[in-house]
Amino acid sequence: MANTVGRPRKQSPRRKGATAREEILDAASELFTRNGFATTSTHDIANAVGIRQASLYYHFPSKRDIFLTLLMGTLQPSLDLASDLAKTDETAAVKLWALVAAESRILLSTNWNIGRLYQLPVLVSEEFQEYHEARRKLEEIFRGLAAQIVGDDDPRIDLPFHMTLAAIEMRDNTGTAPYPLVDDALPAPSVTLADAVLDVLHTDLPERRTERMLSLVAQVSREEN
Repeated sequence: MANTVGRPRKQSPRRKGATAREEILDAASELFTRNGFATTSTHDIANAVGIRQASLYYHFPSKRDIFLTLLMGTLQPSLDLASDLAKTDETAAVKLWALVAAESRILLSTNWNIGRLYQLPVLVSEEFQEYHEARRKLEEIFRGLAAQIVGDDDPRIDLPFHMTLAAIEMRDNTGTAPYPLVDDALPAPSVTLADAVLDVLHTDLPERRTERMLSLVAQVSREEN
C-alpha cells in the first residue's frame, strides 16, 4: 500500500475558508471571541476545524501566533493604507476620513467580531508586543491627522481612533460578516463613523469621499500585488 502523504482530516471541512489556514483562523476567531484566550486550546481549535492537532502546528507554531495573526489582520491593512496616503497630496480631512472608514470596514467585515479580542486581559502580556506597537503606531497616525485639522493642543485629537472602534459594538458575533468586503461600496456604519469624526472636529466633509477612499484602497491593493 502506498504511504499516505500528510495527515488526513478527521472529517470533512466544516469551517469557512478557502484554505486550511483560513479555516483555522475562522475557528479560532469563534473560540477566542466567545470563550477567551486562556480557556481555548489548540486542541479545541483543531477539533473545531476537523483536523488533527499536529496538522494545526503545520500552519501556526502556537496558539499565540494564531491570536496575533487575527489581531494584526485588523491593523496592518490600515497601516498600509496610511503609508500610501502619506505619499499623496490629499488633505488631512480626506486622509483621516479614509482611515476611519477603512479601519471600521475591517472590523465590520470579519465573520466573527475580532475587535472583541482587543478587550481580553491577556493583551497586557508582553508576548503581544508586536500588536501593541502596531496599535500605537496607528493611533499616532489618527492623532497626527486630527492635529493637522484642529491643532496639537486640542483634546479632540484623541477621539477619532476611539470613535472608529465603536464599530466593534455596532455588530454581532454570529459567524457571518455583517458587511462582507466589496470593491465598490462601504458599509453604512463606516460612512457614519467617518462623517461623525470630521463633524466632531468641526471640519467640512470632503466631496466624493467614498469614491476617493475606495480608489486609494484599490491603489494600495494593486501595489501589493
